[in-house]
Amino acid sequence: MSTATERQSERLGGSANGEALRQLVLEIFRLNGALLRHGAALTAPLGQTQARWQVIGAVAEETRTVPQIARRMGMSRQSVQRVADLLADDGIVRYDPNPDHARSPLLALTPEGERIESSLTDIGYAWASQIAEGLPASDLERTVATIRELTRRLDT
Repeated sequence: MSTATERQSERLGGSANGEALRQLVLEIFRLNGALLRHGAALTAPLGQTQARWQVIGAVAEETRTVPQIARRMGMSRQSVQRVADLLADDGIVRYDPNPDHARSPLLALTPEGERIESSLTDIGYAWASQIAEGLPASDLERTVATIRELTRRLDT
């Protein structure tokens, strides 16, 4: 037996899978808002913001250029550039020469940036453990795999 939502989706030319994906997208939008609010609260004691945390985290994973970070994070290059410049002014990141592209320097963490990134990581792990309490790891792993597959499909 189909639900009213499934019947409406089919009537509009969609499918049950399409409707499920539409619902997932709406929930991800809500989740994003909640993550932004929590990220702001988590980073404030270290004098950081959620946007700064994103850039610091991207640089900690791998030395990257501003455009690479923007693509990876799904942000505009201009907004990442603005945050990167503020982080550089604060001595958290530095711009290193890029042997592959003279006009697009590589961002790297400074020792102060490494200290802040370590603290943010510790805060993030503690927060994630608290939020994930009671959720089966297999459910979370499947969710990660599904979101990665959807991202791959959208990016190709």
